[in-house]
Amino acid sequence: MPAPASDAALAAHLLALFRQLSADGEGVTRPAYGAAEGACLDVLAGIARAEGLEAWPDAAGNLWMQPPGLGEAPAPACGSHMDSVPQGGNFDGAAGVVAGLLCARQALREGRRLRAVALRGEESPWFGAPHVGLRAAFGALGAAELAIPRRDSGRTLAEHMREQGADPAAAGRGAPPLPELRRTNFFWELHIEQGPVLVDRGLPAAAVSAVRGHVRYPGALCQGEAGHSGAVPRHLRRDPALAVAELLHELDTLWGRALQEGADLVLTAGQLWIDPASATATRIPDAVRFSLDLRSAQPAVLAELAALLPRRAAEIGARRGVRFDLGQAVRAAPVLLDEAARAAIEAALPEPVTLASGAGHDAAEFVRRGTPAAMVFIRNRNGSHNPAEAMEMEDFLAGLAAMQQAIRAAG
Repeated sequence: MPAPASDAALAAHLLALFRQLSADGEGVTRPAYGAAEGACLDVLAGIARAEGLEAWPDAAGNLWMQPPGLGEAPAPACGSHMDSVPQGGNFDGAAGVVAGLLCARQALREGRRLRAVALRGEESPWFGAPHVGLRAAFGALGAAELAIPRRDSGRTLAEHMREQGADPAAAGRGAPPLPELRRTNFFWELHIEQGPVLVDRGLPAAAVSAVRGHVRYPGALCQGEAGHSGAVPRHLRRDPALAVAELLHELDTLWGRALQEGADLVLTAGQLWIDPASATATRIPDAVRFSLDLRSAQPAVLAELAALLPRRAAEIGARRGVRFDLGQAVRAAPVLLDEAARAAIEAALPEPVTLASGAGHDAAEFVRRGTPAAMVFIRNRNGSHNPAEAMEMEDFLAGLAAMQQAIRAAG
């Protein structure tokens, strides 16, 4: 019998297979409940069985792997998602799937209880909503979501689930969670960092404290009055562009002050739009549409900003003769990850560090539905959701080792 492959060799082999099965130009494309995602899961299941693990899909199409003899006993699970964004990178999700398999293999060797899981459909571009595979397993998809067409095929989520051997009826809202989830008492997830903090600090991995909540204003408007750029003096202008600029400058100042005081906050104005049909270099615009995305791991920070923003917009509007309409706010509460597990991960890292996650993850969805969870971030150059994702195997192994040690410590 050949010696078992090292964690590094098996991880590199799996990631190379995933890239090959889903290559799309320089990046990868693994649509949710699509052929490429399914092919990667099939390969993963085959390798898991070759490593001595049991492997099977649940009724929602997610792949589970466990040591023989574990049966239906309660146990923690470790994994991440198998799908990608269109023309994304090969590590977002997939690195955590590989980590799950390696942790299950380690559990088999050590006689511990642990399952691995590769989840389907975490990314939102395909059906307009995230965590589709996990929410399906929780019985939390409504009929309207099951009827949403996938962006590339035009066929519904329910149709794609059936094509991939899953059962949409098991995913309907009000259905009980699938047995695999009822047996899961903790969830561990390894994931690439999707920002540059670990690169900036020169660190290989970090524990994750929380998944930031948000208050978003996707359809904000500032209404002013059009005019000739050379003919309207400052005191008579009703300029929405300068009003929005002033509001954003104030928010940026508040952001800097909050960070100095130790608060967690990120702020983005991702859209600024003046109607191109009327916009010219010599015209004061009559209206500016814009978006705001406020994120924090601290509920009080989000609540304070959400209360302050309308007041400051109204004050700026009154002084500049314009009217702000921030529109309907979209809110999501922060999700706190398990503190004891976070501390164990941090203590096991080469250099202790904890970060908050600005992006959503399956771990957060587990917590929202009552299952505690913990996360490890791995250093990743060049951001995420693009072909240039760059995770080094040495960093992956450092984060994996810290997570495995924390899993052992949890019993």
